[in-house]
Amino acid sequence: MTRWWLSGLAVLLLWLAYGLSPYIALYRLSQAVQAHDAAAVAQRVNFRTLRLSLTRQALAAAVDAIAARRDLSARERTILTEASGALAGPLVESLVTPETLIDLLDDGWPVRAGLARRTPSGGAGQGGAETEVTGTDAPPPPETTGGLGLHASTVGQLFALFRSSEPRGFRGMVVSYPPDRPLENRFRLRLRLRGWTWRVVDLELPSALRERISQRLTGAMQR
Repeated sequence: MTRWWLSGLAVLLLWLAYGLSPYIALYRLSQAVQAHDAAAVAQRVNFRTLRLSLTRQALAAAVDAIAARRDLSARERTILTEASGALAGPLVESLVTPETLIDLLDDGWPVRAGLARRTPSGGAGQGGAETEVTGTDAPPPPETTGGLGLHASTVGQLFALFRSSEPRGFRGMVVSYPPDRPLENRFRLRLRLRGWTWRVVDLELPSALRERISQRLTGAMQR
């Protein structure tokens, strides 16, 4: 009887450890981001799958932006997607580095990748035009006010992420953050368990960032 009780307790503890493990991984990733520890971030990210994901999102955003201005047949969309792939590659490469990923996860905007932030030039109520500001001292754009970074350093923040998480089988999980923002302003981060380590394998970008990447690509295609 005691043996069965101990076996059941061991299974329960293992299951509890498994259930907590992705959130521990998120906590450690958040700590690495706050410490700007590129090596620790690199250990927790599958850059190959992340690069493929961001390339797919960048191409889709650019093609959709062009298609919104003129009708494209299915064949034309395919040709445009293939042609823009060469332009998307360098931009995605600049996004998928430990340093730029830290920038992206920290506040939701990859300034290091050269994606300008928009800020009003004429001030509130003056009807000023928007200008683009680059550099680490640039103020956050309106769509990122309040912070779009990954914050998982406190019990409250981890619980909020738990409420916004979705299981993907036994070895996968998707976390939508920040959980208090509208869906179109959230990131969707997918973790996958490989061996004993949860790694980031996918990051779905919010609409504002996809739009800025689309503008960058369509501008390059029109040159």
